Amino acid sequence: MAAGLIASAARRSPEWAEGRGVAAQAQALRSRVEKLAEANEEAYLEALALIESAAEDGGRDEAIGKALDTAAELPLSIAECAYDVALLGCEAAQHADPYGAEDACAAAVLAEAAARAAAGLVATNLVSMPGDERVVHAQRLAEAATTAAKRAVAASASR
Repeated sequence: MAAGLIASAARRSPEWAEGRGVAAQAQALRSRVEKLAEANEEAYLEALALIESAAEDGGRDEAIGKALDTAAELPLSIAECAYDVALLGCEAAQHADPYGAEDACAAAVLAEAAARAAAGLVATNLVSMPGDERVVHAQRLAEAATTAAKRAVAASASR
Protein backbone atom coordinates (compact mmCIF):
# COMPACT_ATOMS: atom_id res chain seq x y z
CA MET A 1 0.00 0.00 0.00
CA ALA A 2 2.77 2.44 0.96
CA ALA A 3 4.64 1.93 -2.30
CA GLY A 4 1.39 2.45 -4.22
CA LEU A 5 0.84 5.79 -2.48
CA ILE A 6 4.35 6.89 -3.44
CA ALA A 7 3.86 5.86 -7.06
CA SER A 8 0.59 7.80 -7.17
CA ALA A 9 2.15 10.88 -5.57
CA ALA A 10 5.05 10.80 -8.02
CA ARG A 11 2.76 10.39 -11.03
CA ARG A 12 0.67 13.36 -9.88
CA SER A 13 3.77 15.57 -9.76
CA PRO A 14 4.53 16.30 -13.44
CA GLU A 15 6.93 19.13 -12.59
CA TRP A 16 9.14 16.80 -10.55
CA ALA A 17 11.78 15.65 -13.02
CA GLU A 18 12.55 12.42 -11.13
CA GLY A 19 8.90 11.66 -10.46
CA ARG A 20 8.52 9.09 -13.21
CA GLY A 21 11.60 7.22 -12.03
CA VAL A 22 10.38 7.30 -8.43
CA ALA A 23 6.99 5.98 -9.56
CA ALA A 24 8.71 3.10 -11.34
CA GLN A 25 10.86 2.33 -8.29
CA ALA A 26 7.80 2.38 -6.06
CA GLN A 27 5.95 -0.03 -8.35
CA ALA A 28 8.94 -2.38 -8.39
CA LEU A 29 9.11 -2.33 -4.58
CA ARG A 30 5.37 -2.92 -4.38
CA SER A 31 5.65 -5.98 -6.59
CA ARG A 32 8.62 -7.30 -4.63
CA VAL A 33 7.01 -6.93 -1.23
CA GLU A 34 3.79 -8.57 -2.43
CA LYS A 35 5.79 -11.62 -3.55
CA LEU A 36 7.72 -11.66 -0.29
CA ALA A 37 4.49 -11.49 1.75
CA GLU A 38 3.08 -14.46 -0.16
CA ALA A 39 6.32 -16.42 0.27
CA ASN A 40 6.35 -15.54 3.97
CA GLU A 41 2.87 -16.98 4.43
CA GLU A 42 3.88 -20.17 2.60
CA ALA A 43 7.05 -20.49 4.70
CA TYR A 44 5.04 -20.04 7.87
CA LEU A 45 2.59 -22.79 6.90
CA GLU A 46 5.48 -25.07 5.90
CA ALA A 47 7.21 -24.39 9.21
CA LEU A 48 4.04 -25.31 11.12
CA ALA A 49 3.72 -28.54 9.14
CA LEU A 50 7.41 -29.37 9.67
CA ILE A 51 7.12 -28.79 13.40
CA GLU A 52 3.95 -30.89 13.57
CA SER A 53 5.51 -33.81 11.69
CA ALA A 54 8.69 -33.59 13.76
CA ALA A 55 6.63 -34.00 16.91
CA GLU A 56 5.40 -37.32 15.59
CA ASP A 57 8.72 -38.85 14.50
CA GLY A 58 11.36 -37.26 16.76
CA GLY A 59 13.90 -34.61 15.87
CA ARG A 60 11.53 -31.89 17.01
CA ASP A 61 14.18 -29.47 18.32
CA GLU A 62 16.20 -29.64 15.12
CA ALA A 63 13.08 -29.23 12.98
CA ILE A 64 11.92 -26.25 15.00
CA GLY A 65 15.34 -24.61 14.74
CA LYS A 66 15.46 -25.10 10.98
CA ALA A 67 11.89 -23.92 10.47
CA LEU A 68 12.38 -20.77 12.54
CA ASP A 69 15.70 -20.02 10.88
CA THR A 70 14.06 -20.22 7.46
CA ALA A 71 11.06 -18.24 8.69
CA ALA A 72 13.36 -15.37 9.75
CA GLU A 73 14.80 -14.78 6.29
CA LEU A 74 11.60 -13.64 4.61
CA PRO A 75 10.59 -11.08 7.25
CA LEU A 76 14.15 -9.74 7.06
CA SER A 77 13.72 -9.23 3.32
CA ILE A 78 10.37 -7.56 3.99
CA ALA A 79 12.07 -5.23 6.50
CA GLU A 80 14.65 -4.35 3.85
CA CYS A 81 11.91 -3.52 1.35
CA ALA A 82 9.99 -1.51 3.93
CA TYR A 83 13.12 0.52 4.66
CA ASP A 84 13.55 1.19 0.93
CA VAL A 85 9.91 2.29 0.70
CA ALA A 86 10.35 4.61 3.70
CA LEU A 87 13.37 6.21 2.00
CA LEU A 88 11.46 6.60 -1.24
CA GLY A 89 8.52 8.08 0.67
CA CYS A 90 10.86 10.61 2.26
CA GLU A 91 12.22 11.55 -1.16
CA ALA A 92 8.72 11.96 -2.55
CA ALA A 93 7.57 13.97 0.48
CA GLN A 94 10.39 16.41 -0.21
CA HIS A 95 9.84 16.77 -3.97
CA ALA A 96 6.31 15.82 -5.01
CA ASP A 97 3.61 18.43 -5.38
CA PRO A 98 2.08 19.39 -1.99
CA TYR A 99 -0.90 17.03 -2.19
CA GLY A 100 1.33 14.20 -3.34
CA ALA A 101 3.75 15.03 -0.54
CA GLU A 102 1.03 14.28 2.02
CA ASP A 103 0.49 10.84 0.49
CA ALA A 104 4.23 10.22 0.38
CA CYS A 105 4.50 11.20 4.03
CA ALA A 106 1.74 8.74 4.94
CA ALA A 107 3.51 6.09 2.88
CA ALA A 108 6.77 6.63 4.74
CA VAL A 109 4.99 6.23 8.08
CA LEU A 110 3.25 3.05 6.86
CA ALA A 111 6.59 1.70 5.64
CA GLU A 112 8.14 2.46 9.02
CA ALA A 113 5.40 0.43 10.70
CA ALA A 114 5.98 -2.43 8.26
CA ALA A 115 9.73 -2.38 8.95
CA ARG A 116 9.07 -2.47 12.70
CA ALA A 117 6.58 -5.33 12.36
CA ALA A 118 8.93 -7.34 10.15
CA ALA A 119 11.82 -6.74 12.57
CA GLY A 120 9.60 -8.05 15.35
CA LEU A 121 8.91 -11.21 13.35
CA VAL A 122 12.63 -11.74 12.76
CA ALA A 123 13.29 -11.40 16.50
CA THR A 124 10.40 -13.70 17.39
CA ASN A 125 11.45 -16.35 14.90
CA LEU A 126 15.04 -16.27 16.14
CA VAL A 127 14.29 -16.04 19.86
CA SER A 128 16.03 -19.39 20.39
CA MET A 129 19.19 -18.05 18.70
CA PRO A 130 20.40 -15.17 20.94
CA GLY A 131 22.80 -12.75 19.31
CA ASP A 132 21.83 -13.63 15.75
CA GLU A 133 23.03 -10.82 13.46
CA ARG A 134 19.78 -10.90 11.48
CA VAL A 135 17.89 -9.61 14.52
CA VAL A 136 20.33 -6.71 14.88
CA HIS A 137 20.15 -5.97 11.15
CA ALA A 138 16.34 -5.98 11.17
CA GLN A 139 16.29 -3.63 14.17
CA ARG A 140 18.69 -1.26 12.42
CA LEU A 141 16.48 -1.26 9.33
CA ALA A 142 13.46 -0.40 11.49
CA GLU A 143 15.35 2.43 13.18
CA ALA A 144 16.50 3.80 9.82
CA ALA A 145 12.92 3.59 8.53
CA THR A 146 11.84 5.63 11.56
CA THR A 147 14.42 8.28 10.70
CA ALA A 148 13.18 8.39 7.09
CA ALA A 149 9.56 8.66 8.22
CA LYS A 150 10.41 11.54 10.57
CA ARG A 151 12.17 13.34 7.72
CA ALA A 152 9.13 12.77 5.50
CA VAL A 153 6.80 14.21 8.15
CA ALA A 154 9.06 17.24 8.57
CA ALA A 155 9.27 17.77 4.79
CA SER A 156 5.52 17.49 4.37
CA ALA A 157 4.82 19.84 7.27
CA SER A 158 7.13 22.49 5.85
CA ARG A 159 5.33 22.67 2.49
